Amino acid sequence: MKIRYIYIVILIASVVGCTNLDETLFSGINETNYPQTTDQASVSHLSSYDALTDLFDDGGYWYLAQEITSDEMVAPTRAADWYDGGKWLELQYHSWTNSSDAVTNIWNKIWEGIAEANTIIDKTVSTEESALKVKAEVETIRSLYYFWLMDSYGDVPYLTSYFSAPEQPYRISRAAIFDSLTATLDHNYPLLNSIENPVYKNFASKEMALALLAKLYLNGAVYTGNDNSAYYQKTIQYCDELLSMSYLGLETNVMDLFKLETSATSKEMIFTIPFNEETKKGFSLHMRSLGYISKQTFNMTAQPWNGFCVIPTFFDKYEATDVRRDAYMLHGLQFDYLGVPIMDGDVVQCDFSPYIKIPEMTTANMVVENIENFNMTFDGARVQKYEVYAGAKQYLTVNFPVFRLADVVFMKAEAELRLNGSVSSETMTLVNQIWTRANQTPPAGGLTLNNILDERGKELFCEGHRRTDMIRFGTFDKPFWAMGQTDMTGVPVPNDVQNTFPIPLSAITSNPNLEAAPQ
Repeated sequence: MKIRYIYIVILIASVVGCTNLDETLFSGINETNYPQTTDQASVSHLSSYDALTDLFDDGGYWYLAQEITSDEMVAPTRAADWYDGGKWLELQYHSWTNSSDAVTNIWNKIWEGIAEANTIIDKTVSTEESALKVKAEVETIRSLYYFWLMDSYGDVPYLTSYFSAPEQPYRISRAAIFDSLTATLDHNYPLLNSIENPVYKNFASKEMALALLAKLYLNGAVYTGNDNSAYYQKTIQYCDELLSMSYLGLETNVMDLFKLETSATSKEMIFTIPFNEETKKGFSLHMRSLGYISKQTFNMTAQPWNGFCVIPTFFDKYEATDVRRDAYMLHGLQFDYLGVPIMDGDVVQCDFSPYIKIPEMTTANMVVENIENFNMTFDGARVQKYEVYAGAKQYLTVNFPVFRLADVVFMKAEAELRLNGSVSSETMTLVNQIWTRANQTPPAGGLTLNNILDERGKELFCEGHRRTDMIRFGTFDKPFWAMGQTDMTGVPVPNDVQNTFPIPLSAITSNPNLEAAPQ
């Protein structure tokens, strides 16, 4: 039965009760009343987290799509390198189709996570406290998967059971899914364990659920089509709960959040995904971004692939004195790990100029664009935000921050601005702490809706928030850098249709009901 179900889910020909979003508890299954003991409960649900790590490389694409479709990162073609059938340019130019790799892989991988979560939920029918905690935790992880799914695709099927799934589902409106997710999380978060003691940040905790609720309500106008002031009040409420917790706080040094030694238990972290270079592979941003020569800079075991880099207009959002710029991004003249200049030949030192010119860096395109003084190999600031330690391999050991307190601070500030037109003094004190640790000059006029998108971007660079933030602020479907601002042929003008990905062709082929109007 499981093989059949996974096949159905990946192609999404299965959902439960498309017009009824209530949680249903099923019985009469082989694993009746499992888990029955605390020990069983402590391990019975761990597979519900497995799909998370797969979403960060091109097997799952979610993370890469958040960054490359935004104004933060470009995956440039460098002469004959990195064209890869055009799959990166599709994301850069918002020219994807319903058969694009990213569109298909995000869908399939998130549904794998939902399917596994629902399997565990159906099996967990015991009413013992430990079992109820497991159910609440897995429903919270499933809510995260659904948040990413509806944020990416809009109206999608809504599945709350593994064992009771019709084969030809219809989509549900994103507004209805939003209502169900917020109700489920609001019901479950008091049941969840806290990250206070023990200090583990990689499970679905009470604090993680609160952060997800705040994020959902902040985007409520996008998901429901209704700019309801109550959504911002809810965002503020959940942010306040998190900000009142004495064991959470902003770190003094922002880079402590991204170092192996300090990130796992950082007081600023709320929920992380732990990757391991050997046992939990999936995070390879350093390989995709750093230059070939960066192996010498970091004394790595593996040689990076010389690809992704920072979009120049985003690089320029940082002041030169902002410590995050040089901490997050590798740019300028290059040195090895002993401080010796890395040379390009005998005379010229290698230079990662942050001002890459266009996404398709070929000689022919440079002629069309009348661009001179370019270097296809070295141009572009590279991402070094996540610690690249000596001996680093193809996959990094890293604790990726899905939610952290600085994000909560900016969510509350934005909700206050949208609700009241101003930021409270308490929130502004926390924003000033973020600016102070970055050695940033506060923007003229303080924090406003006109600049908070930039301020979120500078702090949360490459943490998977930018696409969603740009859509919420109405800039994702407007020209930025090469997107709609180049004379090159084949570059579309952005439009609001691109704010969601299309349902994959493979899913529609399996289930034509996915083309019908949402139920």
